[in-house]
Amino acid sequence: MRRLLFALCLGLMTVAVSAKETVTIYYAFSPADTMANYSRSLVTEANRIQDKYNFVFDTKPGAGNTVAANFVKNTPNTILATSSAFFLRPVFFPNESYNVEDFKELMPQCSAPMGIVSAKFKSWREVPKDAQLNIGTSGLGVTTHVVASQIATQYPNMHAVAFKSTTDSLVSMAGGSIEFSVNFIHDAEAWSQDGNKVKVNVLGVTGDQPINGHPTLLSQGFPALTTNLSAPHHLVIPTSVSDTQAQAWRDILVKAAKSKEVRDSYAIDHCVPLSDMPDNQIQPWFRAQNVNWNKLSAGVKLK
Repeated sequence: MRRLLFALCLGLMTVAVSAKETVTIYYAFSPADTMANYSRSLVTEANRIQDKYNFVFDTKPGAGNTVAANFVKNTPNTILATSSAFFLRPVFFPNESYNVEDFKELMPQCSAPMGIVSAKFKSWREVPKDAQLNIGTSGLGVTTHVVASQIATQYPNMHAVAFKSTTDSLVSMAGGSIEFSVNFIHDAEAWSQDGNKVKVNVLGVTGDQPINGHPTLLSQGFPALTTNLSAPHHLVIPTSVSDTQAQAWRDILVKAAKSKEVRDSYAIDHCVPLSDMPDNQIQPWFRAQNVNWNKLSAGVKLK
């Protein structure tokens, strides 16, 4: 009898789980990126606070978030976790990416500053102006590429080298293949902790405030544009998703984003929370970001 009751209970539990509607959040870059943890922690908390949906975290890196964006556009019950690269990629590759107008905002998460890091140089004073230099980015036509272009204004022989992610770029720089990399600050600082053979130096950060003792790029003579190049991380969905469905997902995810675990995942990268934004400001924010990143990318050349 006990075995029968156990089997019955197990069966009921299985039915309950399978009755949940699965919604997958696809992060558009490497699962090793610190920013991927924003969505991991969000999924964990979202599943803890409700029983209607089974949220799942997954990744689809490639082509500056184009692979993930196109997959989400054509796949029901999926959400794209991306950055400002979402607005930039179609500017540089209009025929090989996607149309921003085919998507709408679900939830801005936070905005993270970026740093220029180097294992070879400890300060900009050591960097020769006329040397052939390479700076790693997480692709061409993405946020890190725009940041790199502002560094190149002071170093005319600097070239952007595209990698699949900021993590890959950082590893290559630490290994000595390139001199610089554009990265999120926590990722770079982790290489400088005791026990690591390679020390990575954060030479400057985007935004208008120093972070953890790292000076702003503006304070070191780089263009004022660098104060506007912090990267928003956000969730978008296809316009084909009904407003009713989108609101149901949003209500859960906004609540989940208020948890300490999710906020702590933001804080590691000094990412300023945006998820408390009122519902009526979400789509205006989306449209304003599209306009803003189009302007910030003006004059940036692919090479």
